[in-house]
Amino acid sequence: MILIYGHPRCGWCIRAKRLAERYNLKYEWKDTDDPENLNELKTKLPDAKTVPQIWWHEKHVGGYEDFASEVENTIGGYGDQTF
Repeated sequence: MILIYGHPRCGWCIRAKRLAERYNLKYEWKDTDDPENLNELKTKLPDAKTVPQIWWHEKHVGGYEDFASEVENTIGGYGDQTF
């Protein structure tokens, strides 16, 4: 399971969701506009300054680029396509 903390108007957050969907990866979206989700993120990662912040199998992966690399290394070949 993938956990994505993000903002609905964040381009990188939207790309992270699309990447998960492209590979049929189950994910949970936590909208940081919701104060409860934002506080949860700050508890998990107090120094986080940007979104998305992504966990995969309960391991913090990082932002979009880190997630894309993890997907490429795990599933392979997402290429240079736009997500």
